[in-house]
Amino acid sequence: MRMKRRRRPEMRIPSMDVVTEEILTRLPAKSLMRFKCVSKLWSSLISSRYFSNRFHTVPSRSRPRLYMCLKDLNDSHNSAILSLAPDIKSSCFVVDNDLTIPRLGCYILQYLPGFICYTSWGLPRIYNPATRQLVTFPTAIPPEENKIVSYYFGHDHVSDQYIVVCSTGVRLRNFQEMRSEHRVFVLKSEGRGFWKTAAPTCPDDFHPHIPTRGGVCIDGVIYYLGWTDSYNSVLVSFHIRSGDFKMIKVPRRDGDELPGRVENVSLIEYGGKVTLIVQTDLREKGRLDLWTVEDAGSNKWSRRTLVLHPSQLYLVNNNIRYKVKGTTQNGKIFLIPHGLISPFHILSYDLQRNDMKKMEIKGVPEHWFSKAKLTVTVMLMDQSERLSNVMHTGSE
Repeated sequence: MRMKRRRRPEMRIPSMDVVTEEILTRLPAKSLMRFKCVSKLWSSLISSRYFSNRFHTVPSRSRPRLYMCLKDLNDSHNSAILSLAPDIKSSCFVVDNDLTIPRLGCYILQYLPGFICYTSWGLPRIYNPATRQLVTFPTAIPPEENKIVSYYFGHDHVSDQYIVVCSTGVRLRNFQEMRSEHRVFVLKSEGRGFWKTAAPTCPDDFHPHIPTRGGVCIDGVIYYLGWTDSYNSVLVSFHIRSGDFKMIKVPRRDGDELPGRVENVSLIEYGGKVTLIVQTDLREKGRLDLWTVEDAGSNKWSRRTLVLHPSQLYLVNNNIRYKVKGTTQNGKIFLIPHGLISPFHILSYDLQRNDMKKMEIKGVPEHWFSKAKLTVTVMLMDQSERLSNVMHTGSE
């Protein structure tokens, strides 16, 4: 009697679509943009919010990057934006891509995860360096004499909504009279939208102020600094989902005045909280003060003071002026020189270990160092590449 051979259980092979999708999520964004041309199906998948969300969950993608914006003040059409990647072997950043596109010339104001936010010719813009998508918003208010206009950008991860806030301030008779107003750009389907006037729900606790340039967005709340007079500043917040404005008073030392305060204070996210870094005594004493909002409702701040080790004081005790620009997820801040000097470098300050080191920037085109009048802005993006489209609204 012949015995029947046992059949091995068949292995279940995933469909090609699933395999292809899994492979695509592990490719760099630059390759994905090219692969959109393969077919309508691929283009639809790569452009979808579903795929974008999957793409961002790949754990091995996180790598800090620097984006450097150069603008010739003698030629408004001459500008460049450079992408820089860390070189682990030599502890420096190296220019690895020129991302310059028409109409990009800018001063970088802020970053959202994966996006560079800036204004150019008075228009707020958001640029995705991974996909080369540039979105330009209409101006919120016509320019007027004595009126200061600032734009702030935010994203709410719950509603997946991108928001632009415009804050304007008018100072008359040396702060004796002040007016301010606010507008929010509301995104609609197919990239359409409009500006609407926004007002605080508790106007008695919200004072007219002069907005300062640059802000941060943390957990769906946009923060920026404003001045209520020559000596007092406030932290203004806008909650994206509720649409509510609030403000709390910023601590100050006796003798603090407007010019020095603006120059020496930076607004960052640190440990998931909005934090002010005060570098007034950095050059002379090697000291940084960190003021963190612990409870906005009760106007409670905590203060932490860091003092550089004497052996590292030479890094800041010189004729170079630095400005804090960006933080990493592991507790480091980058200090960027105000001007373009050769060889160009930045300072990396580990706040947890109280350790500072100098990092050279290599690969900047030589002709930029010969410009007579030049603005240089450098923004750290310690986030993964993003495929998100800021014009997506609703779910897909």
